[in-house]
Amino acid sequence: MNAPSRSLATFTNEQFERLVRSGGFGDMRVELRRGLIVKTSPQYVPHGTVKRLLAKALETALASAGLAWIVDQEISVRFGSGFEPLPDIIVWNPAEAPANLDGPIPASAVKLIVEVADSTLADDLGEKLEDYAAGGLAEYWVADVQGRLVLRHSGPQANAYAKRDPAHFGDIIAALTQPLAVDTSTLK
Repeated sequence: MNAPSRSLATFTNEQFERLVRSGGFGDMRVELRRGLIVKTSPQYVPHGTVKRLLAKALETALASAGLAWIVDQEISVRFGSGFEPLPDIIVWNPAEAPANLDGPIPASAVKLIVEVADSTLADDLGEKLEDYAAGGLAEYWVADVQGRLVLRHSGPQANAYAKRDPAHFGDIIAALTQPLAVDTSTLK
């Protein structure tokens, strides 16, 4: 007798969003990755501190550049094809999204995503990086809490980025695809 085959059910973005809206996950923090529903990791003080300070530095940089973009934290971004992550920091242009937006941020309006990595560095530089590149995200940063670095990526290709440029916490960090200079002196 053959053993039963086991496979994971995959979900479309639409199915995932219906589950979220119906309260199917309660208070659990989840994201859709490669069609699979994934529970996100807890966040501790070092992660939260870097996220908060970097978000504030990005807001200051946007104001200095005269850009009316928004810096949000932990809001789902809809890339499609079974990918709807819950990034730590999202910089996006509301003028490039529907006026009555009542759901995830459309990837087409996103200018920059930052994942803060305290215990998730391998994933943020592995599968997540591949998925963001495949989704066409122009610029992707990973803030490495332990290494005290921001790893900037640009030039998305099939599942990788053409350019990777590290910068140290404490530096003024130039965005690779946008006219932003981000002062990270508070992260020193």
